[in-house]
Amino acid sequence: MNEPLRILVVEDEALILMQIEMMLEDTGHVVVGTATTASEAIALIHATQPELVLIDLRLGDGSSGVDVARVVRAVGGITTAFMTANARQLSDELEGAVAVITKPFSGTVLEASLAYLEDCVRQPPPAVLVPRGMRVAPGYLATFAEMRA
Repeated sequence: MNEPLRILVVEDEALILMQIEMMLEDTGHVVVGTATTASEAIALIHATQPELVLIDLRLGDGSSGVDVARVVRAVGGITTAFMTANARQLSDELEGAVAVITKPFSGTVLEASLAYLEDCVRQPPPAVLVPRGMRVAPGYLATFAEMRA
């Protein structure tokens, strides 16, 4: 791994949030912030300038991870991925995110997913295969195919 990724984690379940944060740090990445609501996440996006935002779909106070993904897309230059047990509620294009990691997931799945997402951030398109437990937005990979044509 090169430089550690600067990651913002958006998750409303405290135990899951702590587990994800520990797993990310164990793989050598830096968690620049955590948020439990869309409004907290949006403030932290501007304050911490993460390279990667991992977003749960359903957040505290009834807010939605989709709202966070829209703001990230508007800001630009930040890779997003959903981490959710509700992946079927996302559109085929994953609301503009690169990928979705389906919960529950193992440490192995998260580690493989982070390797893929690190390539998305540092040297797109990813050289590694899409890992088990992750679905990539078709439009994301199509962008690179169009660039090569």
